[in-house]
Amino acid sequence: MTQGLLSGMLVVDSTDGRGELCARILADLGADVVKVEPPGGASSRQHPPFAPDGTSLSFAVRNTNKASVVLDLDDAAGRDDLHRLLARADVWVESSRPGDLAARDLDHAAVVGRHPHLVLTSITDFGLTGPYRDHVATDDVLVALAGVLCRSGVPGRPPLLPPGSMAHDVASTTAAFATLAACWQRRRTGRGQHVDLSVLEALAQTTDWSLPNWSVYGGSGGTGGQVRSGSGPVYPLYPCADGYVRLVVLSPRQWRAMRAWLGEPEHLQDSAWDQFLTRLTRADVLDPLYRELFADRTAAELAAEAQERGIVMTPVLSPAQVLSVPHYRERGTLVEAEVAAGVRGPLASGFFEVDGDRAGYRARAPRVGEHQDEVPGPRPPPGAARPRSGPPSRRTPSRISGCSTSVTAGSGSRPGASSPSTAPTSSRSSPVPTPTSSGRWPGAR
Repeated sequence: MTQGLLSGMLVVDSTDGRGELCARILADLGADVVKVEPPGGASSRQHPPFAPDGTSLSFAVRNTNKASVVLDLDDAAGRDDLHRLLARADVWVESSRPGDLAARDLDHAAVVGRHPHLVLTSITDFGLTGPYRDHVATDDVLVALAGVLCRSGVPGRPPLLPPGSMAHDVASTTAAFATLAACWQRRRTGRGQHVDLSVLEALAQTTDWSLPNWSVYGGSGGTGGQVRSGSGPVYPLYPCADGYVRLVVLSPRQWRAMRAWLGEPEHLQDSAWDQFLTRLTRADVLDPLYRELFADRTAAELAAEAQERGIVMTPVLSPAQVLSVPHYRERGTLVEAEVAAGVRGPLASGFFEVDGDRAGYRARAPRVGEHQDEVPGPRPPPGAARPRSGPPSRRTPSRISGCSTSVTAGSGSRPGASSPSTAPTSSRSSPVPTPTSSGRWPGAR
């Protein structure tokens, strides 16, 4: 995109592992994101999986389109540098444990008081209040506590954990939405917000229908059907010549099309088979027929014929197969790119397409402190190697100013108007520097 939806917004991102995808989404949409890392870099740079050279692919994917500076928040000078950044920023996304910032003289209330324009989004495992506030949890623990595992896996065996970092990534997506909602509210009021985002609550309320189902059926004395059922019986998986397919036959029309595909067996002509409940309880009759029909054909062949017949069937793809799907190639879902310094490969190009342009990958994940000299405010950390002198690898930002400076609070101006704000933003009274044509900010060393 030449002009992203959030072009001109500056986001300070001090998340580490938990919540990193939040600022990545904002960066995809055009915001300038400065990742603040401690000396030595974020611990998430050590999270698997790794590229052959040891680079964390987990970190790289969640931190593309960002710049990186190093600040020691245990040091007063580092905190002063952070405040200089926050004075120019629109959003600060952080994921420290409750109480950690207060111990560094960066209490949430004090920061918001000093920078009343700021949208501060805090992403913690359990939220900033409540009896679990100080508990520490892994992604897997959060998935279990959120109720996701109650139906995951095969009956009679332990629940099956999902791969990856589902809890933290779901929370990041929710946090990105909440942050943008707070920015929109700031346009109306002229003041910032503090968003308290609990990973546990985001996961429980958005990822699985177990909780809302139980709230309806359990409250009326029913069970809600919350049992582990493997791949079925509603959406069963069946083996085929080169893998598996997932079959969905719900309506009478779909069933009749499926029956025709089976060759119209005489014992399936009774109208009772039109009922989904009948087919659900007589899977012992249908499963052998399906398996025989699917055994000698590929997943792609079966899915194509099923679609022609009006039956829902999809191949179960491996990650390698996903990379070769024509639909993805035509839409530009994946891009061959440098995901981290010296590491190239197929990469998801972004989650959104806006007016025909992919809102996604623009630049690789940064090296630790790579943009120390290019971001106004922070100074190079003591003893740090001087960053390269050329233009930054990330997109040259158009201007570091924010949505809070676009509208005078209560003036009735339209969102996005260019008139400066007269809201009480004393920390932002000085002009915001604009990058030169080389992509560097004026005064960068």
